[in-house]
Amino acid sequence: ASQKAIFIMMKSIRFLAYLCAFACLTRTVLGWGAEGHMVVAQLAYNHLDDAVKAKCDSLIAVNLGTYTSNSTSNFVTAACWADDFKSQLGTGVNHYIDLPLSLDGTSTNGVPNPPEPNNVVTAINQCIATLQDPTQSLVNQAMSLRYLIHFVGDIEQPLHCSTGVSAAHPNGDAGGNDFNLTGAWSELHALWDGGGGFVNASISRPFTATSYAIITSKVATAEAAYPYPVTTIGPIPDPMSWAQEGWGLAKTVAYVGITNGTTPTVSYTNTAQNTTIQRMAIGGQRLAKLLTNIYVTNAPPLISAAITTNNFGLTWGTVTGRIYRVQWK
Repeated sequence: ASQKAIFIMMKSIRFLAYLCAFACLTRTVLGWGAEGHMVVAQLAYNHLDDAVKAKCDSLIAVNLGTYTSNSTSNFVTAACWADDFKSQLGTGVNHYIDLPLSLDGTSTNGVPNPPEPNNVVTAINQCIATLQDPTQSLVNQAMSLRYLIHFVGDIEQPLHCSTGVSAAHPNGDAGGNDFNLTGAWSELHALWDGGGGFVNASISRPFTATSYAIITSKVATAEAAYPYPVTTIGPIPDPMSWAQEGWGLAKTVAYVGITNGTTPTVSYTNTAQNTTIQRMAIGGQRLAKLLTNIYVTNAPPLISAAITTNNFGLTWGTVTGRIYRVQWK
């Protein structure tokens, strides 16, 4: 286990160094912006049981040294942490995946297929693996939780799962960053970061009671439109399926009814808002289920197993109120 932990740590250091070296080449990505990411996080937190909340709260409270932020000190505000430090940590490429989409019949051969290895799908999988590994340090787990909260929000934004290929942009338009608009938004990606006006992509810091009231209101809107489904604990999902779902929405919604260099119509922005509400609701639900799967389905590690005067004893860490079943042979 210690060799595995060392290997993972060394791999992470090399990965971080690579990202830092190429950070200047990555595009600007904000996902839903601070307000939108907090809406997703609050939606998820509403549906965690007390034991999972306690586990998450304890990790969010871990001191991250240089990367500790007083403004992201709870589960909901921690959703903003990955954007706050992506320049310092060089993790910008982890916020999206470029699945190519031809807008005018131009070949998509200019976009790598399969996608570049460092992307939001691989980042989510790495976070899950770290949170499932009891040999990982608290700092690694704490950072992975903060990343996971954010990345599950990012992957629900359709333009974080696609890049529009055209004659003007044979290598893709960087998820709509190079798709120019006039009016309230300078480009298509910014419009979707703001959910067509549903969220404020640049909410001010520090977060205030007014900020929380706005988030609570938008959470209520999403909850009313898309109630949390009652489901049983299942397997860890494949985030690539989430990305492909986002790609499908980019194809049928985000790049439809909009032309480069024009002002979006009211009908288009209304569609963007309604789609955003749906995606945020689904993102919150997926995050809640994922964290529940990680922290509930795994058997707790044994602390000791010993025979004493012909009695066989097992000891393991427990969570108050949870029922455990010992299987034996």
